[in-house]
Amino acid sequence: MNFSAPFPRRLFRWLFFKQILVTSALLLLVDGLIYLWLLHQNFNQESFLMGRKIVLVTLGASAVTVVAISLWMAGRLIFPLGRLLAKIQRIQRFPLEEGTEEELFGSDEPGEWYEFERALGELSRDLQIKTIRLSREKTELRTIMAAINEAVLAIDQHFNILFYNSQFALLFQPKSESGDLEDEVLKQSLSEVLRAPDILFAYESSLKKGIHCRVNVQLQMSDRLEKNFQVSVAPLKKKHNQEIYGAVAVFHDVTEMKKAEQMRVEFVGNVSHELKTPLTSIKGYLQTVQADLSKFTQCSQPIPVQNGNEIKSFLNIIDRNVERLAHLVDDLLDLSILQSGAKLNKKNMDLKSLTEIVLNQVDGRFHTVKKKFEIEQLYGDESRVEQVLRNLLQNAVRYVPQGGIIEISWTLGQFNVELHVKDDGPGIPLQSQAFLFERFYRVDEARSRQVGGSGIGLSLVKQIMQSHGGEVQVKSEFGSGAEFICSFPLSRKNRTQKELLF
Repeated sequence: MNFSAPFPRRLFRWLFFKQILVTSALLLLVDGLIYLWLLHQNFNQESFLMGRKIVLVTLGASAVTVVAISLWMAGRLIFPLGRLLAKIQRIQRFPLEEGTEEELFGSDEPGEWYEFERALGELSRDLQIKTIRLSREKTELRTIMAAINEAVLAIDQHFNILFYNSQFALLFQPKSESGDLEDEVLKQSLSEVLRAPDILFAYESSLKKGIHCRVNVQLQMSDRLEKNFQVSVAPLKKKHNQEIYGAVAVFHDVTEMKKAEQMRVEFVGNVSHELKTPLTSIKGYLQTVQADLSKFTQCSQPIPVQNGNEIKSFLNIIDRNVERLAHLVDDLLDLSILQSGAKLNKKNMDLKSLTEIVLNQVDGRFHTVKKKFEIEQLYGDESRVEQVLRNLLQNAVRYVPQGGIIEISWTLGQFNVELHVKDDGPGIPLQSQAFLFERFYRVDEARSRQVGGSGIGLSLVKQIMQSHGGEVQVKSEFGSGAEFICSFPLSRKNRTQKELLF
């Protein structure tokens, strides 16, 4: 036996004394029964005492034998248990130490002790493997988190901080009264570190609904500088049952991107303004030259230059291109104004009259235009909504062959008012739909130049819809027509109309 192993004294005392107590009780019971039996026999005094002596000696020898057997049984049970306890304690203190999986009992030793020890050895080996793997993964995770340029912050269901990376500490500089910043911050709640309602709401939505959220916020840093962030929040779920136990957010610093975007918007606006003046002058002088040429033609006088008819044709071409360039500059100016955050002049508008105005502006004589109105009024900027419908209708007229059908419908949804412009034209390829609302993007360059498209119209539509808090999308299959859907948010006045209709 290995006497250096810890000896489980309490278990030994409990087992040994239980056996002694039970044996003593049984021996006393036997002694009492024999004593009563001797009393009922017709023994003389000497025989009775002799019988009692024999009984007591026998019971005493039995007690000694039982004690010896109890000690042997306790030793057979307790000492192996002590060795196993020693092994478990060593595994617990030094899980990565070599030799913790050594066998204490030989395979030739029968009983459950060998099976127990072998199972413990397997658990020890598994624990070593998992501990090494978890340690490596933890080191890799810490390295990755430190190398990420974006700030990362995770919280639990009670909005207490679980972990954060060095970039978050650098950007937001959480307060600490003591020197141990990490331990003290981990004891704080999210509201103590960040006071942005939009971020708190995104965390709450992710925790309660288990969805990914994305918000754009502007935060004031400790150096009083304002920075723009795009915050992506995702839920943290347990692997075995997908239970949400927290949420993690990644703070993408888009300050420089916002500045570049603002500079680009200002540049486009300035260039458009600068182009507007010379274009107006060119247009005015061109109209003067054309008027002078028309006077000669009306007076039946020959034009006092060679190739006068060709010059007139050239001037007409110049006039069309100047007109096209003027429209392009106007669209760029509109786009720049909208992107700079100009306020909309919102009011109630009559959708039937607005649709008729647009139809009168767009030449749809060679197409069949169908109209449908589920709602008669919309709350928004009338001039901008008119631009949306005009651009969509112009596109349909340009690209749908003569005799085609164009459907304009205003529908009332649960939370929005939708404008549908649908046609049976050639459709839009799937690979082009993702870029359709980008500036200057054209599905067919040759066809667009032929029909006079500038590539700004759909970008303007998208920007106007975003300014209204809505969105635009396209549904199309190549060769099966296209449908543009503009969703305007349902205002309180529009909700009143909905209640009256339904």
